[in-house]
Amino acid sequence: MRIALPLLALFLSLSSTLSAKERPRVFVFTDINIDSGDPDDRQSLIHLLWYCDILEIEGIVPERLDAGGFEACQLVIDAYQKDFQALSLESKGFTSPKSLRSCLADSKESAITNFHRAATREDSPLYVLIWGNMRGFRDALLQRPEIAPNLRVLTIGTGLMLERDIKHVPANWEKNAPCKQMNWNAAGRNELFDDPRFKDMWWLEMNWTYNGMFTGDEPRQLLPKLAKYGALGKHMKDVVKKESWAQYFRAGDTPTVLYLIDPQNDFDDPTHGSWAGRYQKPFPQERPHYFTDISESIEWDYAAPCATWQNHEQVLQASKATLEERRPLMYKATLQKLDSLYHSPEE
Repeated sequence: MRIALPLLALFLSLSSTLSAKERPRVFVFTDINIDSGDPDDRQSLIHLLWYCDILEIEGIVPERLDAGGFEACQLVIDAYQKDFQALSLESKGFTSPKSLRSCLADSKESAITNFHRAATREDSPLYVLIWGNMRGFRDALLQRPEIAPNLRVLTIGTGLMLERDIKHVPANWEKNAPCKQMNWNAAGRNELFDDPRFKDMWWLEMNWTYNGMFTGDEPRQLLPKLAKYGALGKHMKDVVKKESWAQYFRAGDTPTVLYLIDPQNDFDDPTHGSWAGRYQKPFPQERPHYFTDISESIEWDYAAPCATWQNHEQVLQASKATLEERRPLMYKATLQKLDSLYHSPEE
């Protein structure tokens, strides 16, 4: 793959441009927790904070407050603060730990208040990254539906579930036919998708493409490399130490971040492709700003998936391949950025 400029130069150029203009504004809803579920949100938050110099984080909502969600976020920010002080990151344009703590919600009420405050600005879009189910975002948006034009929503695993995963569905979940079974994070999704007030809302639904983060040996090889970069790197590895199955750079929600940090990405058009994968408009007339997993040349009925469900594994392979093919470049850029911050990784 040919690159127009060296990766480091691209990042430095992007950082300089964004400091002169306005960084993408980011608001995160996450089901992050401590020892009660998938640790990928903790890794994704660490990864996000490594890019606080080119992103403006305006809100973090840990929705699983009953499972240590707030504390999990605080632990990540604690690690960030150590690196922030040790590396003088303020001089490099990074957000202060104090600012990060101030935008961390500690209740549903503060989450909605913070979100409405950020979303009412009309001069630049608010990128809403949803790393869990959509209930919290749904509740906040339904209170103020008029703010939808100010948002760009990026969700992970909020559409249909892969048939192979249905056997893992908890016993208390509602069961449906494979082509109708909603995915892990789908709670609250259909209320917004079916609401005519939001047909024009900019929404990138990464339903299956994110699986490209997990495949092959490379994610396992990357984790020990990341672990050498300061307190955040150490925390990246610590959060999976109790999960033998997750000893790799899992970060399943990170594609929402990759979309914003790829220095060559066109933020307006997910169909061009980026480190987050490549997507398409399945309903260009009815939903002109809705994008989801690409099906390439495979027959796939987005409006009635049951009609072509026999092809869903092929669609999975096609969509996740669009992330896999750019993953090596993303990995290389990440390590180069961290080298530039930490100078040389700790031994």
